[in-house]
Amino acid sequence: MSVSSPGSYIETEVMTASPQKLQLMLIDAALRFAKRAKTHWKADEEEEACEVLIKAQRVMGELLGGLNREASPQLVGKIASVYVFVFRSLMESSLEHDVEKLDGAIKVLEVEQETWRQVCKKLAEEGPGENDAATPVTPLGGISSPIMPTQKVSFDTSVGGGYSFEA
Repeated sequence: MSVSSPGSYIETEVMTASPQKLQLMLIDAALRFAKRAKTHWKADEEEEACEVLIKAQRVMGELLGGLNREASPQLVGKIASVYVFVFRSLMESSLEHDVEKLDGAIKVLEVEQETWRQVCKKLAEEGPGENDAATPVTPLGGISSPIMPTQKVSFDTSVGGGYSFEA
């Protein structure tokens, strides 16, 4: 009998997730890292707080890098400005140890998280079909989404490298 590692479970979940679910997973990760930084600050763990803030920034960088700028330039510009705001707030909060800036980033991420939960829920209720993972679409009219990841997600499971959706 073979026992799966937690990493392989997450890898399987990511590899089989719809683009919308991947978006939600990335936002969840950024939010989790940001909240963890706040916890570390409260415990006077500066180095740990800095490390998780860097992870949150990396996730936001991935979200920005995954925007499909050709699909809907105006919409992508608006979304990019939100993600840049979050990225900048995370960076400045880390540099200045500014809890208010971190709280601002967390609030925006919470709104994004709820939005993407609703998108995933709506698409799950519609069932398989044109909204499945093979056909990335947007709730904005069935076209290829400018906000869905446009690249394949890959894993580097070596120590210290790659992305982790884990806490």
